[in-house]
Amino acid sequence: MEEIATALKVMGHPDRLRILAILSYGEFTVSELVHILGLSQPRITQYIKSLEEAGIIERLKEGSWVFSRINRNNAAISALVATTLGSLKVDDPALLSDRRKLEEVREHRAKSADAFFADVANDRGQLGDEYLPQADIEAVIKRLAGNNAFDFMVDLGTGTGRILNLFSDQVKRGTGFDNSADMLKVARYNLSGDSHAHLSLRQGDLRSTPLASASADLVTLHQVLHFLDDPEDAIREAARIMMPEGKLLIIDYIKHDLEVFREKYAHRRLGFSDENLLLWVKTAGLKLRAQEVVRTEEGKPDVCIWLAEKSQTEQQAS
Repeated sequence: MEEIATALKVMGHPDRLRILAILSYGEFTVSELVHILGLSQPRITQYIKSLEEAGIIERLKEGSWVFSRINRNNAAISALVATTLGSLKVDDPALLSDRRKLEEVREHRAKSADAFFADVANDRGQLGDEYLPQADIEAVIKRLAGNNAFDFMVDLGTGTGRILNLFSDQVKRGTGFDNSADMLKVARYNLSGDSHAHLSLRQGDLRSTPLASASADLVTLHQVLHFLDDPEDAIREAARIMMPEGKLLIIDYIKHDLEVFREKYAHRRLGFSDENLLLWVKTAGLKLRAQEVVRTEEGKPDVCIWLAEKSQTEQQAS
């Protein structure tokens, strides 16, 4: 009861409600909130601190930036915040003004993301995957995942956020991890729409996340293992955070001998065989349930999608 009472007290301020209304659209830094709300930085910082102490929001460090977002880990507080925000008038003059400023922040993010994307991420020739039939690959990913809804998805090595976007309408919450602050800028832009407010991004090592064990029912590793010296460590981390009956989808190149991918595109591994994946998945305490190859172009490596699951008995054994 005290937790709810504290949350109600903290939210009972017009400017804190304005902050929450903006955070319902995604993650924002203090400087972005200052631009949107037109309040001083010390005041915004004070409000953010009180909202965090009440468990209403959380803050995540990403390089030199710190992003604030609504804390969706506490069901009771999340429901209270949703009910409170739902009772606000959409045509309130202050909220309308804030939303207009929000679009300016999104436009600024877009320009920053486009600049980086033009240099690296959008220059397909620098990535080596411009030939891939992405629509075919994503159709297989969705089919192997199944049509059921997922409570919490984790995308390890999220890159541009492509896979989070693919599952955005099928998950209640989703988080993407990536070591690159620049790639996260691109992902944050790609996932900046109102329909992506339930998705978040965090900078960090995909082989050692701060997530609780057995917390995710869907984990994805999309075109990331071939960059790692120790891909089995990433699979072990995926298995650790998977709930019983959770699913792991691994999307990567099948084993090939094209050295150009190592020399030009910095791949550490030239794809993977079923034997590789079977061993690593089994060692991590998972069962390999399916694998499906998507053919690409002649003379280029094909892509495989592997599906692994954690059963109740495997969870108990671990």
